[in-house]
Amino acid sequence: MGEDNIWGKNILGKSVSVKVDRPIGSKHPEYEDTIYPLNYGYIEGISAPDGEEQDVYILGVDEPVNHFDGKIIAVISREDDIEEKWVAAPEGVVFDQAQIEEAVRFQEKYFNSSIISIYERSCGVVLFRVKNGKPEYLLLLQSLSQTWSFPKGHAEAGETEEQTALRELKEETGINAKLMDGFREELSYWIAGGRLKRVVLYLAESDGEKIETSSEADNFIWADVSTARELLGNPDYHDILESAEKYIEKYLSE
Repeated sequence: MGEDNIWGKNILGKSVSVKVDRPIGSKHPEYEDTIYPLNYGYIEGISAPDGEEQDVYILGVDEPVNHFDGKIIAVISREDDIEEKWVAAPEGVVFDQAQIEEAVRFQEKYFNSSIISIYERSCGVVLFRVKNGKPEYLLLLQSLSQTWSFPKGHAEAGETEEQTALRELKEETGINAKLMDGFREELSYWIAGGRLKRVVLYLAESDGEKIETSSEADNFIWADVSTARELLGNPDYHDILESAEKYIEKYLSE
């Protein structure tokens, strides 16, 4: 693999060969209290911004190895350090950004790091209120994409899906809510850069609190199911709305 045009996000999805110099169970050469819970190595012939050969975390291998062939699934950028770390896994093995964050925390906790992953996972809430006997759904106009969506956001290390959904709802709307039992819907779609995004959604009823949107949303709307379908362009969201309608109809009849 040549050095041209491979550094950064361009490496995502590429096959690499990694020479492992810090296998599972080894100590950090400078900080002996740091024990590697995963295999860690470098790619020969590829220079990182610090002038050293490019470092790689290896996920999906549970025993110490000396060499690894796999695919780059994420890039870790450090805002407070010149280095950039890559993350590799065996072909066909999936780790999303939250799982990667958890796996590399033993070392990345000392830096202000961000992760760009091939596989992303977001969780959120289909928040509804009942008006004139019919549900209306809260949709947010996302600042960056200028598209409408339910309150949702990236899962973080150590969170359950439910915890992510409630945290994102609070951060994006100012609302605390209780998730309703038995409703969990999921959809996946491709986003820029050939990355796969998985979204998990729960259902909650608004208690009438005032909506206080974050800087990530330009506007919000309470929409009936017909309007919500029009505003949510992804057809998979239409299926989720149908499931929500059925759940709420049963909920209101009890």
